[in-house]
Formats: sequence, structure tokens, C-alpha cells
Amino acid sequence: MALVDKELKINFILGFIVLIYYGLWIFISYESWVAVFNWPLFDPAVGRYLGGVLIAWAIIILKLLRELDNWERIENWIIFSVIVNILGAISFIITIIVYTTNPVGIINLIIAIFFAVLGLHILIQKRK
Repeated sequence: MALVDKELKINFILGFIVLIYYGLWIFISYESWVAVFNWPLFDPAVGRYLGGVLIAWAIIILKLLRELDNWERIENWIIFSVIVNILGAISFIITIIVYTTNPVGIINLIIAIFFAVLGLHILIQKRK
């Protein structure tokens, strides 16, 4: 197994853990998530919808873990992940600046940047 394949597997496993953790938390108790990160409570229904999307994404990652040898099926999900994490990092930066969140909110920014960089690395390595 090539190094990039191990990195892809690590990306999916860590991504699954983060997505299921945040997805369940936001879906079940959006209000507590908002309180911990000191973000404004706009619409709990939209927050729970986001939690549902994260849970669905985690389930798809579980399915993709069984298809690591089929790059054509995985590549679009890696591209999707990179785009979502870059946009997420931008939104976290805006939120931190505009709403002056507590330092715990920076954790979300760090996670988004980590997965964006890891995804870009995997894409670059696979295309070589």
C-alpha cells in the first residue's frame, strides 16, 4: 500500500470521527454547541440540518472506506471535502472576527484547515 493510500485511509477515518462527533452533537443539541463556541443562535432548525448533513457525510465516508482502491469513485469526494473545508475555514475566520468567539471556536478553524491541507496533499500525490 502506497503512502498516499495510508494517508487517504487516515483522512477518511479521522474525518469520520470528526464528522460523526460534530454531526451528532449539532443534530441532537445545537443550542449547547452554540453555547460552547459562543456563536449566535440564528436558527436551530438550520443548525440541526447541518448536523444531519455532517452525519450523512460520515456515513458516505464509511462506504468509501471499502473502496479505497477505486480512485475514480473517491476523487470527487476528496475534492468536495477540500472545497467544504476551505469554505468552512473562511466562514470560521469571518465568524471569529465578526462575532468575537471565544478561543475554543478556533478549534473549528484548525480542523477545517487540517482537512483542507490533507485533502489537497492527497489530490496532488494521487495525480503524480
